[in-house]
Amino acid sequence: MQQHIIVNSQIIDVLAVMMLMATVLHIGTSRLTTCVWAYAIRSFILACASGLIAYFSGMYHIFITTGITLVIKVIIIPGFLFYIIKKVGIKKEVESYLSSTLSLLGSCGIILIAYYAAEPIIRFETTFMKHCLPVSIAITLLGFFTMITRKKAITQILGLLAMEDGLFFVALSTSYGMPLIVELGVFFDILVSVIIMGIYVYRIKETFETTDTDFLRELKE
Repeated sequence: MQQHIIVNSQIIDVLAVMMLMATVLHIGTSRLTTCVWAYAIRSFILACASGLIAYFSGMYHIFITTGITLVIKVIIIPGFLFYIIKKVGIKKEVESYLSSTLSLLGSCGIILIAYYAAEPIIRFETTFMKHCLPVSIAITLLGFFTMITRKKAITQILGLLAMEDGLFFVALSTSYGMPLIVELGVFFDILVSVIIMGIYVYRIKETFETTDTDFLRELKE
């Protein structure tokens, strides 16, 4: 039985590390479409982890969350972002206040900080999902890092989505998620937020001929 739990834990840990790699890919790439694909891949891995946690734990209501994750985060949101990218005709790729090298170094530092912060907690966890908590913290912080270092509004949306993925995964892996009604409310909020921010990107493009949020500083009353 103990060996069975360890094997299950290792599978979830591998998926958690794959999610972290997809997030680092999102930060390291200079192509906007690759960023969206990285989000879709991370969401798909998150759905897989959610499904496995539901199966291993016997808490089958998590399968509903898994299905909603697949539909909203893997299909609808990436499809909508690709539509916005094509609609506004973004020609320049990812723009950042930091170079790619500094962004990757900063990402490595954030991952180390996440593991250091979670170490007092996971020290006493010897079997089940040992790496999920630090990986969840790292993904949340990397999302925030993306939001403050990227210039384009659409990449800032992807940073916000990364933060939400990190918080969702930490709730899922440490307490088997929130009550279903709360999960449904969060998914609805995320979907509506992305649609509103997509319209916001479109309006910025129409007004300033770019999606660089630095131009919002030119707004005056």
